[in-house]
Amino acid sequence: MESEVQRKLWMVCKAAQMYADAAEKTMTTMTRIYNSNRRVIVNRYVSELKFVEHAEEMSRNLTSLQKRSSGLSQQLKELHRRVQKQIEELYRTEVDIDVKLRACTGSCQSALPFTVNHLSYQTLQTYMDQTDMTLNQRRKAAAPPDDIPHVTLQTVDVGPAPSAEYKTIPTVQRELLTQFEDIGQNQLVLEDLLEDSVDVQVLTLAELE
Repeated sequence: MESEVQRKLWMVCKAAQMYADAAEKTMTTMTRIYNSNRRVIVNRYVSELKFVEHAEEMSRNLTSLQKRSSGLSQQLKELHRRVQKQIEELYRTEVDIDVKLRACTGSCQSALPFTVNHLSYQTLQTYMDQTDMTLNQRRKAAAPPDDIPHVTLQTVDVGPAPSAEYKTIPTVQRELLTQFEDIGQNQLVLEDLLEDSVDVQVLTLAELE
């Protein structure tokens, strides 16, 4: 009778050891898979952070470039207007001089020969008109968008925290097998134009002269 009890106890202990070995083997495999998946998740998380950082920097640069381009476009338009005005004034002055010299012929003691090069002014005016047309076409064709969105990360709720029973598993405690709750889960979101874009210094007309 005693030997029968011992035999049954031995069988129970053997089965328990077999189950324990199988459980340990399973946990070892799970740990290996866990570590492999964790590396992938962490790398993806870091990549998301870097992507958002670069995207935000690019958005700021585009916003600054848009402001700079707009400022330079206005300056170029103003310079074109001033050059046009100077050409008209110079042409008017030369015409007045030519008229006065012609009226002075015969009564003036000496008068230097002077003629207005009308063809040169016509050519210059044609060039100015073409330049103005080109600038207007480029402004219309390359009109920047009103808003330049930027990318940001928004936290996503991934569900309930790990159960208390899970945390009591020896392998989980020994290998620190979390359920990735320590790694933020995010989604990419487009937001409106950055308000605090980097200021870009644009030279004034006085500084260009």
